[in-house]
Amino acid sequence: MWRALALLLSVSSLAFGEDLRVDYTRESLTGTHTHYQQYIDGIPVIGGERIESISRDGIRTVTDHLAALRGGPRSHAAMSAEDGGPPPRAGDLVYLNINGEAKLASRVVVDEQPQRRYANYYDAFTGALIRSDPLFWSSQGRVFEVNPVAKLNRPDLQDQNNAASAVPDAAYSVVDLPDLAPSGMLAGPNVQIVDRQAPFTTHADASQSLVFDRSQEQFEEVNAYYHIDHSQRYIQSLGFTGARRIVPYAIPVDPHAVNGTDNSFFVVDSPGVGEIFFGDGGTDDAEDPDIMLHEFGHAIQESIAPGAFGGTSSSQSRAMAEGFGDYWSFSSNYEGTVPSGRDPFCIGDWDARCANDDSGQLCGYPAGADCLRRVDSTKTMVDFVNSDTPGTEHKNGEIWSSALREIFMTIGKRTTDTIVLEGTFGVPIGTTYAQMAQKILAADRALNGGANVPAICAAMTKRGILGTTGCALPPRGEVTWFQSNALTLTITDSRPIANLALHTTILGDAQVTLIGPDGTNGAPDSFRGKSGAGTWTLVLTSPQPVTLVSWSLAIT
Repeated sequence: MWRALALLLSVSSLAFGEDLRVDYTRESLTGTHTHYQQYIDGIPVIGGERIESISRDGIRTVTDHLAALRGGPRSHAAMSAEDGGPPPRAGDLVYLNINGEAKLASRVVVDEQPQRRYANYYDAFTGALIRSDPLFWSSQGRVFEVNPVAKLNRPDLQDQNNAASAVPDAAYSVVDLPDLAPSGMLAGPNVQIVDRQAPFTTHADASQSLVFDRSQEQFEEVNAYYHIDHSQRYIQSLGFTGARRIVPYAIPVDPHAVNGTDNSFFVVDSPGVGEIFFGDGGTDDAEDPDIMLHEFGHAIQESIAPGAFGGTSSSQSRAMAEGFGDYWSFSSNYEGTVPSGRDPFCIGDWDARCANDDSGQLCGYPAGADCLRRVDSTKTMVDFVNSDTPGTEHKNGEIWSSALREIFMTIGKRTTDTIVLEGTFGVPIGTTYAQMAQKILAADRALNGGANVPAICAAMTKRGILGTTGCALPPRGEVTWFQSNALTLTITDSRPIANLALHTTILGDAQVTLIGPDGTNGAPDSFRGKSGAGTWTLVLTSPQPVTLVSWSLAIT
């Protein structure tokens, strides 16, 4: 009897133009589970399915969620012609199983926000939206969306030995944590929480509640995951997706590391790839978004231009790395800081509030500290310190962060962030302030038709990064030769130098020194970004008489 009933159901299904097709099979500990997708007239039915489970001892269980056409079988083409409705909306034609009724629809997948993909289903005849299904999963966690001092404008707050009572509830926010793995330590497409350095701590589990207070070790994991993931998604919203993605991997982050000291750092594992470690000394660094996003700034630059922003403490490249990190913190947190009235140019103002802690908390700040650093310095290149004393790069970096901050305040966040990121592509190892400034100008010309060149030049020339003459001129783009038979050569072309080569014809052996119009002398790289206009001088040093036949400069 059951065989006859099954046959009757099969014939009935075929008569209605339906079929069931196996789309996957899974093996579990107790049996085999086969999933059948329902089709009507060759069109898939969303929510139309049969699941057949066969246990290890041969017991078969069938679960059906099938849909039928109202009023019997009728092809979608015939219905469209009879109803005189509009053609289906662009997308995949499907049936929706709505309480057992098959309703013809068009399925359109849209990205409403980065990483927020939806499947929208529209009535195939009226075009009306039937429903919208999110194709992502989110958890929620409790974080400091902006650091407590900045959010509440409470410079009186102190770490108080990591006490929960030190921070009012109003400082916290509950946020979405999209695309988390369903269980275990927090991991997603952009961030992976790890525990690689002491202190080794209790971990947040994605399958459990992610609502903690700052006294709990799991809080910093949730906070770090949120801010770095959020920053990555913002970068993607600027267009850096797919092959253009910056930091194209789930960056490992250890929120409790560095043996509990008051320090944090980004470590390069291989060219373009690295991981981040946050220290717990004083105020836990992973509680302050300024600190976290500064370190992520290093990851951004290393991803775009591997090795370009290294160098000694006195190098301009390393100073720009620190300056960009501070700028990225400022840019990321500006909108969240301004509403409270707190000074938005103060970086690390929560991290700095630990001087009253017990000595065992290892606070690295003096009493009365207000900020780690600021991004509104009035320093110029005259104040650049040529010293390899560790920490010099942070002082010199204030010149760069202040320039970027000024551009931000003039042309806005998204435009500034975009041209700064775009300008970072293709920079050489050991890049200079002037080179980087020219790259940002070139990025604005390419992306915005040069609309923001005046604002960029104003910020760069004010600080002596670029000369006032020729800043707004586009780079030459071709090789220009300048030749002389004397020891001096005058050039009137004020465009900035990208590359320079010196060619000499001398009778005899001599040491040759080239001196630029501004007094610069040294290797050809030292002239990059400077204006070529002025008088160049060739100095020949030799114990024996020599004769200069000619010399020339090839400038691009």
